[in-house]
Amino acid sequence: MAHVICLGWACLDHRYWVEKFPPESGRTRTNDFREDLGGPAAVAAMTVARLGGRATFVGRRGDDATGQRLADRLKSEGVNIDYYKAFPNIQTPLSAVMIAPNAERFIFSYLGNGLPENADWLDDAIIDDESVLLFDLRWPQGALSLANAAKKKHLDIVLDMDKDTEVAWDLAAAVTHVIADEDLGAQYGGSKTFLEKLASTHTWGAVTKGAQGVKTADTHIPAFRVKPKDTTGAGDVFHGAFALALAEGKTEEDALRFASAASALRVRDADVPYREDVENFMKEF
Repeated sequence: MAHVICLGWACLDHRYWVEKFPPESGRTRTNDFREDLGGPAAVAAMTVARLGGRATFVGRRGDDATGQRLADRLKSEGVNIDYYKAFPNIQTPLSAVMIAPNAERFIFSYLGNGLPENADWLDDAIIDDESVLLFDLRWPQGALSLANAAKKKHLDIVLDMDKDTEVAWDLAAAVTHVIADEDLGAQYGGSKTFLEKLASTHTWGAVTKGAQGVKTADTHIPAFRVKPKDTTGAGDVFHGAFALALAEGKTEEDALRFASAASALRVRDADVPYREDVENFMKEF
């Protein structure tokens, strides 16, 4: 079974579908509420598991009730949490997510209170010879540690890149695949300029552009058209599905198409899809 190791952020999301955004008064009614798993790498791990892969989540949490709920949720989805480490006297991150009537989301994050950056407790034994690794940018020390071990095994490593920082570019040069979001591409005046800079690191790259699809240096994959309910986590699902497709031996182009379909279903249904749902959905187009 294809194995994806997802390293990075996990938080508890409280998602509210609001009647109006921004609010026009001190009180705004909500039409729906859901407590859900959040965090780019954590949602990606859940995506891998639901799509039929073997998922391992590597991350940090507090030794508190919130952290335990996240661990229980990941475990219930079939994700290996042996390397989701709890630290004492730390509050686990959480977020409030306001979803506007047009399905756009606004995230208000609490980052916890001092999750340790040190990664010396990570064990290279996490990585088997057939795995693909997926990193977000929330724990660069951990990502760099596993990237060095994975490179020795000549494994594919995918980076979910959403920040223009020195450490982000250090990681971009240490992985095999980078998928950036449209906001980062826009900081460079468009995806073309960003991808040209990325090419200088000899790393394959793509930029997701929401309803406009996804762009690589020589390919454009159109988006699957759906009626949106919630855009929260769409990119996280995209990255998880892409990494799993690589682990299954798909080409980058086929992996992008598969990831686009999975992401579209997340937007349409406000939930992480299962493999059968994605495959049936792709047959409609």
